[in-house]
This record gives sequence, C-alpha cells and structure tokens, in this order.
Amino acid sequence: MKKISLFIFASILAVIGYSQQLPLQSQYQFNYATINPAASGENDFYRVRASFRDQWVGLTDSPISTQILTVTKGFGNNGLGATVFSDKTGGIFNTTGAVLSYSHKVKFAEKSDLYFGVSGGVSKINLIPTNDPAVLSNNDVAPDFNFGVYYTHKNIKIGVSIPGLLNANYEITDSDENTKDRHFYTMLSYEKALNEDWSIFPSVLVKTTANNNQIDANINFKLKNRLWFGTSYRQDFGPTIYVGIDFGKLLSVYSYDISTNEVADYSSGSHEFTLGYDFISDSESENKIKESVEESVEGIDNIEDKDKDGITDKDDLCPDEYGIALANGCPDFDKDGIPDKYDLCPHLFGNLSAQGCPELAVNESMILSKALKDLNFDFDKSDIKYESFPSLTNLAVLMHKNPDMILYIEGHASTEGSASHNLNLSAMRVKEVQKFFIGRGVKKNRLIMDFYGAEFPLNFNLTDKEKEKNRRVEFDIKYHLYDSDIADNLINVYDSLLNNLYGGSTFLEEKKVIEVLQAEQVSTDLETGKDTVINKKLIDNTVSIEQDNSNQYLVVVQVFNDLSNAIEFTNSKDLEYTFLNNKYYIYAFSGRQRLDAENFRNQYNNECWILDTK
Repeated sequence: MKKISLFIFASILAVIGYSQQLPLQSQYQFNYATINPAASGENDFYRVRASFRDQWVGLTDSPISTQILTVTKGFGNNGLGATVFSDKTGGIFNTTGAVLSYSHKVKFAEKSDLYFGVSGGVSKINLIPTNDPAVLSNNDVAPDFNFGVYYTHKNIKIGVSIPGLLNANYEITDSDENTKDRHFYTMLSYEKALNEDWSIFPSVLVKTTANNNQIDANINFKLKNRLWFGTSYRQDFGPTIYVGIDFGKLLSVYSYDISTNEVADYSSGSHEFTLGYDFISDSESENKIKESVEESVEGIDNIEDKDKDGITDKDDLCPDEYGIALANGCPDFDKDGIPDKYDLCPHLFGNLSAQGCPELAVNESMILSKALKDLNFDFDKSDIKYESFPSLTNLAVLMHKNPDMILYIEGHASTEGSASHNLNLSAMRVKEVQKFFIGRGVKKNRLIMDFYGAEFPLNFNLTDKEKEKNRRVEFDIKYHLYDSDIADNLINVYDSLLNNLYGGSTFLEEKKVIEVLQAEQVSTDLETGKDTVINKKLIDNTVSIEQDNSNQYLVVVQVFNDLSNAIEFTNSKDLEYTFLNNKYYIYAFSGRQRLDAENFRNQYNNECWILDTK
C-alpha cells in the first residue's frame, strides 16, 4: 500500500510540478489577462475569452484537458476581470478555481500606459478516491493570489506577473511539498507592419520558478488584419502551429502542439481552441481595426513622417519632433492643444484664449477685483490703509490655494511732485504690498513688481478725486513670467505657422469660434432664447470695435480673462462687454467723445475708469 501511495504522489508531483502546476496555454497572447491581472483594464469594453485545450491526445483513456473562461473590462483608469477554470490532468486529479482581478492604469505620454494588477481567488484540487492512509483528504481548497505589471507603448508590450504568490499548500497529505509554487512570468511582445497586407507579431514568454526556467517563443502573422498564421516553440514540449480569423468583434484561433518530448511516441499532439467576443458596436469595431492598422503602420519607414508620430510632415508643425495630433504634431506636455514651444504655460492645462494658461474662475476674478478696489493710500504715503487688509488677505489665501499663480504688482502715482519723487513713491507702495503678501506666507518669487510713477494715469488729474484714483497699485494674476511683447510674439508666430498650414488666420479665428461655443453653453434654456442674445452680443461687441478705426471711450467697471465670466457678470446688470487685447472689458458707457465718457463716469455711482480703445 505504501508503494502505491508513493506511486500516486510521484505521479501527482510529476504532473503538478514545474510545467503543469498552472493551466497550460499555447495561446496566452490572445488572452493575456489569464496570467497577468494588470491586463484586465487594457480595453474599455467587455471582452470575453474562452479557451479549450486537450493535451497529449491518446496518452491516456481519460483526456488531459483545460477549460478557461475570462471576462474583462476597463473603466477609465481602472479595470476588472473574472476567470473560472477547470484543469483535468489525465484522471489522477483535477483542479477547478475562480479568480477576480483588478487593475489600475497610469497614463504617461500618448499611447504609453502602465498597468498594475492584483487578483485573488481559490483553487480546489481533487484526487481520485483512495483508501490510502497517507492521504488525509481527497480534496482541498487553497487561496490563489497573483500580482502583475503591464506596460504598453505604441506597438510594444511588456508584462511581469507572479501567479502562486502565496506558495499555498494543498493539505492532501501531511507533507509540506504539496505546494503551489510561486511562478514568475515575463512576457514581451511586439507588432510591426511589414507592408499594407501583412503584419508580424513576435512574442516571448519566460516562466521561472526557484529551480526551473521555460521559454515559450512565438511568431504570428496577420493578413489584411483578418487572418492569423503562426508558429511557436515551447521548451521541453515542442513546436506549435496557429491559424485563426479576426472579425473585429469576434475572434477564433486554433493551434496544434507537436510533441517532441518523451510522450511523442504515445500521443498525437495537443489541440487548443480560443473563441473571443468583444462587446462593442460595429462602428467601434471598425475603429478598433483601423487603429490597429494605423499603429502597426507606424513601424513602416515613411519619408512623409520623419518623427514617426502618425502625422505626415505636410500637416506637422514639428516634423522633426515626436508630437500629438491635438497640437498639430508638436510636443504638448499638458495636452491642452498648444505646442509646448508656443504655450505660455507648457506644464499647466490651459485655454486657447489665454495662450495655454489657466483662466480665473468667476469667484477668483471677484477676489482680485475687490483687492484692487479696496487698496488705498493716503496722499504722499506708502502705508497701506487698514481697511484694505481684509480683501488683500483674501487674495493671499487665493495665492496659497493656487501655488502656480504669479501676482503682478504695478505701482502708480498722481502728478503732484517731481517725476523722480512720483516714481519713488510708486516703488515704495509696490514694496509695501509685496511685504504684505510675504508676511502672509506668499513666496517672494511669486510677487513680480513694477512701478511707473505718474506715467499712466487713469484720468486727467484735474480734481482731487481724480488724483486719488491715480494713487493706486494694480494687480494682475498670471501663470507665466513672459512679458507682453514676448507673449504676443509667441502667439503671432504660432498663428503664422497655422496660417501657412491651413490658410487663413486659423488660430485667431479658432479662438473666436471657441468663444462663440462657450457663449452657447452658458445658457441651457433654449426656450427663452437667452443663448441667441448672448451670441449676438458677443459677435456685435467683438466685431464693432475691430471694424471701427475711430476712437471709442469706454467707461470700464471690470475686466476678465474668461468669456463665461464676462457673460455671467453682465447677465444681471445693464452692462456690455467687448474683447480687446486678449481680455474682456465690462463697460457701462461707450462714446466717441472723451468728455461724454467723463460726464458719465462722474455721475456713475460704481467704481470705474475710462479706456481709450484707439
């Protein structure tokens, strides 16, 4: 009896040893999620794969067979999967199990993703019934845990997974050698288009345990992105041939393993069949095939696309630099559609109208406006009045909440005194404001100072009230350190490039189109026709001043960088706005005579100033 037991367990160890402890697959490349949970989130649709394998047919009366069913789906940056399997090894014993998997995606550059995955479940082993006293149980359930990492970059895929991570012990006997060993799977695959009809898909899978290694090398060919042909060689087993067909949503692959090891004289080989279905629409299926073709074609030498970014040189603003389509073939770190070299804020997602920088929200603009309105100085003094502190403190809090913001501080003075005295006074006032923010924790390198004396008055300095208005410090929040000349030059160069590429003043016209679309989205109540009024106001205001070459004087009450803020501010007030110098000016009056504007301003109860549009 003891010899029989030893024979049984020797057979078990031989079968569930290195190469066969885990269900064997020749077609792992068509269902990689079964051996690496990180691949569960690779596709943003439900993918089902079923594999059926009969191994070493004819070796025993009871066939050695494996069945695996896997369902996966990606949800944004996350993915879920479920696998059930049955592995029958020649009638001696069989294993069944179920596993759930989870993956998380970290996106890098375009078409480069890194996935991390874990899976957990149970597997149950069943022995043939026996009365051997050495057998403690004919079945046992053990935990199953797997960890994986999966990296994809264009047509290259690399994966590492560790099934059997827990080294779980099947307590069928009192031996501690009935463990499910920890394995290390390393996979590398590549896709390359040979020509318009044929693509090649080489891959390698290396299986490693503490004492063994096995290499599985594959090379498959695809004809017209439909028909599969291929072969592989598995160490210690032999070669395999593949045929299959891919309809986009439906996949079917058959493979035949030719045994060259010690069982070759007793077996006619192994058969494996995989059937897969992707739950996507017909249009999505066609797009998937198209994308696959486009990605594989990237590997073909193409003199019309020197940087191999998928954008032909004639349409590429940066033909020698790998870029993205959104930025016309140029590098675009923040993915906002403006190439890094022309983006004033290349590392911050921004808006087209702000040359790639973020724009202030309504509440942020109001904080800035109130700080500007409340900041006052006495005659010939640089000390900030106490009543200015609350609104300045709110602005300091805003700066802390947005560490990328830079505050520009400009000092001005009225006309009393000499030019040098006024210049010095405006500098002292700016310095006091800078000290205020530094004292509240804002770093000095985020506070940019400038001072002009009485060079840029808001009015004629004729009355005490007018002079008081000119004794001021102005604020502006930006996200970059470019001066206005350099910023304007960047946008002009970019617009010129787009003009040469597409014809017309593309960039500037695109800004206007975006502004109109933004205006349409401000009001969703189509029944009232509010959006129609807003669009007319936008177009009328923008065009009227551009087409009129004569002077216009605006009594301005507010300035915004963002169109939606301007619309929201004017909606509930009897005000208009216009787009000038990349800003939206809110005004209560417009006229051709400055005297008319001054008279209106003097009677207007709210804070305002006169802007000459010429």
